[in-house]
Amino acid sequence: MPEDRTGVPPFPTRHLTRRTVLGAGLQVGGAAVLGASLAGCGIRLEDDAPRLPGLPTRQPVAGEPFLLLLRQHCTDLAAEAQALGGPAKGLPARLAVLHRQQAAVLETELQRLGVPRTVLDAPVATATPGATGTTSTAPATTATGSGAAGPATLAASEATDLGPSAIAALARVVPGTVPLAGSVLAQRAAAATLLGQPATWPDPTWSEPSLAASYLDSTRAAAYAFEVVAAQSPEGAQHTLALTTLGTLRARASQQESLAGDAATPPALGYPLPFTVTTPATARALAVRVLTDLRAAVARELGSAGGDVGPLGAVVQWLADTEVLASRWGVALAPFPGLT
Repeated sequence: MPEDRTGVPPFPTRHLTRRTVLGAGLQVGGAAVLGASLAGCGIRLEDDAPRLPGLPTRQPVAGEPFLLLLRQHCTDLAAEAQALGGPAKGLPARLAVLHRQQAAVLETELQRLGVPRTVLDAPVATATPGATGTTSTAPATTATGSGAAGPATLAASEATDLGPSAIAALARVVPGTVPLAGSVLAQRAAAATLLGQPATWPDPTWSEPSLAASYLDSTRAAAYAFEVVAAQSPEGAQHTLALTTLGTLRARASQQESLAGDAATPPALGYPLPFTVTTPATARALAVRVLTDLRAAVARELGSAGGDVGPLGAVVQWLADTEVLASRWGVALAPFPGLT
């Protein structure tokens, strides 16, 4: 007879704040998401155990179909990217590795949430994770147009996990798993952009201006740092990239100020830098450091929006954009951008 654990809640129920520590026990890059959870009424059966009379049917965890589809798409995208071939350090090859890592970690997270092996091994319809009432669609590896697979086809496949319906589905996921799944969506958007087909995002709507204001400081600090990077970079490719990055960060700060309204505070006259910058080499090092830190700061915000779709979608977009900026400065792409 299974041990009776009735009364132990399977998941935390308190609202996550923007200070919440993300992904406790998560190890990215092939390691595991540790922890245990109870399913249904608190009684956990082995996957192959016979159904006992009087026991309730297992209830799916919040967002389970979305997470299952997201994991399946990781596997599909890894196969599609691998099939493109090319150099080992080329973008498709790197994406194939990242997607395999995502699939492995998402599977471990589903197991941690109490999803049984029989469900994990069952066929999953390849439809957009955020869609409802869908049936099986063409697999991600199906080419369009000319019938030949290539970077454009892979970019389109990466973007199938994006859009308002996917963000709405993300908002319904178990709160502690939102940062993990949200960072996967951000990585999808970054991959599509780097493959030449930027994702299209709707204008964010906001119900809590103070939440938008809370994001401003890290964006303004990063923009200030890139003013220094541009000033210390001579005319040429690095200077041009610095100005492009600065423009993107200024536009983000302006958007956040608009969303925050009266809750936005005036910008500081200056922000501390992690080290002295007097040469092009130290300017490049500053760019890498700032974007790596900003990526982590934005990822920390994935748990702050709760079920508010507007802020959640905006944070996923900002994380994707930061991953693209960091990649262009030589920062390695991550399977879960900003999470460690």
